[in-house]
Amino acid sequence: MNARDGEPVTIAVGYRGLPGQPDRLETRTVTPAEGDAPPWDANTAFTVVGSDLDRVDALAKASGRAKYSSDITFPGLLQALILRAPIAKGKLTGLELDEAQRLPGIAAVVALKEIGHKIRFAGDAIAAVAGANLHVVRDALEKIRATYEQEAHVVDYLETADAPPLSADGEIETAWPAKDDLDAAFAAAAVQHSGTYRVEVQTHSSLETHGGVARWQGNDLEVWNSTQATFGIRGELAGALKQKGLEVGSVTIHAEFVGGGFGSKFSAGVEALACCLLAKRANAPVKLMLDRYEEHTCTGNRPAALMQVRGGLDGEGKLVAWDWRSFGGCGFNGGGGSVSVPNFYTQSAKRRTSHKDLATDTDPARPMRAPGHPQGFFAAELFLDELAAKAGLDPLELRLRNDADTIRQDQWRFGAQRFGWAKARQRQNQPGDRYWRGVGLASARWGTLGNAGRPAHGITCRIHQDGRVEVRSGAQDVGTGLKTVLVVVAAEELGIAPNLVTGISGHTSDPSGPASGGSTVTPSLAPAVRHAAYLAKQELVQLVATHLGLPPGQVTCAGGTLGGSGQNRLPWAEACKLIGPNPIDVRGKRFDNYEGKPFHNGVCGAQFAEVEIDTWTGLTRVLRMLAVQDCGVVLAKKPAESQVLGAMIQGVSYALHEQRIMDRPSGRMMNADFLRYKITGPKDLPELDCVLQTVHNGHASVAAAGLGEPPSVAAPAAIANAVFHALGVPVRHLPITPEKVLAAVAASAKRKPR
Repeated sequence: MNARDGEPVTIAVGYRGLPGQPDRLETRTVTPAEGDAPPWDANTAFTVVGSDLDRVDALAKASGRAKYSSDITFPGLLQALILRAPIAKGKLTGLELDEAQRLPGIAAVVALKEIGHKIRFAGDAIAAVAGANLHVVRDALEKIRATYEQEAHVVDYLETADAPPLSADGEIETAWPAKDDLDAAFAAAAVQHSGTYRVEVQTHSSLETHGGVARWQGNDLEVWNSTQATFGIRGELAGALKQKGLEVGSVTIHAEFVGGGFGSKFSAGVEALACCLLAKRANAPVKLMLDRYEEHTCTGNRPAALMQVRGGLDGEGKLVAWDWRSFGGCGFNGGGGSVSVPNFYTQSAKRRTSHKDLATDTDPARPMRAPGHPQGFFAAELFLDELAAKAGLDPLELRLRNDADTIRQDQWRFGAQRFGWAKARQRQNQPGDRYWRGVGLASARWGTLGNAGRPAHGITCRIHQDGRVEVRSGAQDVGTGLKTVLVVVAAEELGIAPNLVTGISGHTSDPSGPASGGSTVTPSLAPAVRHAAYLAKQELVQLVATHLGLPPGQVTCAGGTLGGSGQNRLPWAEACKLIGPNPIDVRGKRFDNYEGKPFHNGVCGAQFAEVEIDTWTGLTRVLRMLAVQDCGVVLAKKPAESQVLGAMIQGVSYALHEQRIMDRPSGRMMNADFLRYKITGPKDLPELDCVLQTVHNGHASVAAAGLGEPPSVAAPAAIANAVFHALGVPVRHLPITPEKVLAAVAASAKRKPR
């Protein structure tokens, strides 16, 4: 697509229909910023974008050549550990470090909490020690004398003073407040229903724990850290170290490979600060990586929630009334426990929502993949299935009558056909059968397309005279495939094979990028990659034009060649020889999103699940799942599919297995390891099917969207709805454990086969 700088251009937006569904294409006029690459749209013929290209770092990871923070080592590297508080609430009354410091092999000991300061949870950091090896460091921790003044604590948010009263069956007993218009809507409704729903705390289980390596050279600090925010923690550490009285010339963060984060690694945390302080005091590089117990108990979590909803349908099956209240079970920070609901079902209903966070003396809530959404969507989607059953409607039909989003309407219909929804819903479980099956569905949503307002993010693109191309971003790749996206977009713009491009990420010496959160990295950086490659291409085109004696406007770059029409073209390698010893080196940037409304300001998804329940043992097994997911323009197909498949696996884990168990007297987590904290394993995996849907939203030169959050929203709810279909009785409390299932089986013993 050709357009003059800064002038309006007409583009095709929308999408070509999923099989059996209509195309939804229309035209829009947008005005790219002066100097930006012209937009790709629904009529662009791609060569690399959307292909089945393998992850560009897959071999490095599979072979062990990829170096994570935990792999970094230097001569004289010291090991470090943190002493943590054994009480859940109180204050530190004494701290003696001298005996620990005198032990042979100990290089540095630092206090992390001052005497008189509060202890906020069991595991709060008190002091840190660095030494020759972990054995001597553990001995030194035993020599630290810390004393405490203990106070009464609460680790269950439902036992706090502001928690609502619950009945014996777990229902909130407090009456709904009066509200005239809402009460009138309920009075006029043909069908009403209400229910209380609950989810437990889910801890982070990233492959790589928090921590890293710190090394000082004078006042300059280098940190190799497992982080979701290279630039964020750079500023955080610089500020914290200055507050500690240390002069910081510069801080460089390295995070070339990160073993996941899911929302828990935005902050440097006390562990990174302790590592830097120890390295400065010891005048040696220090490594401090948390163990799995610390990871479960000290690095935040997806908070618990208690949710109550009531709703009403009119005679046509349309929602006319919706009332919601929820309570978030967060930690000592007292925030982060809010939940989100699928409000696209209730656009025409009278509605009310309220929420309150309830603080406990535990480690704080932190973001976890689509914060608040899996909790709220579980309750809302299960409630809708219960409401549909009460109204005699198929759950799919209820959603088709109420879902206001055209994209998801198409996804519902396509997904139902691909999944075999109608046939599966007709299956009848007999009371005498041991195994009962059921199917369920749920929606997904996320509401950001990157940007905007963050044009400072940039990309470096270098073309070398041997034909190699580097694309560099200082943003981190937490395993989602950023390096592959860098390669795909650059290769497409330059018209060359992807194997000629190297994507490099995770060093703050390169241009800035966003934190890996909110599904913003790909939509924020893909247009910057495109711009950088576009600028680099213009410089190379100019060299080729001069060499061939052509006007630059007649030189194209495609199919691995540059030049004019016919035979007057140079292979890529020959063209790059014109560059000389100094590479073409340009920096692209992220321009603001185009003015005007995009085709769709967010992404949509729909998921389906089938479960099998052993009515003798109460064990639930997910047999198969289907996700239909929009992600803007699908740039790198395999990493995108991996994001969706991984989200479904995490959904199985959340729905059936994961639950933090706290010891009330001590305030400690009782199952802080993978022996007793159950996560989904290979034998738990269902058959997974993923269909990606490209939607050209027309908001930037590369109309991409992120996939960190959206597909993780629906899976727990779809599984819970499948369990409800199998049993005829809802299990309103996640995780759906055998004892809860057996109770539901007993309650449904007299139900008629459906």
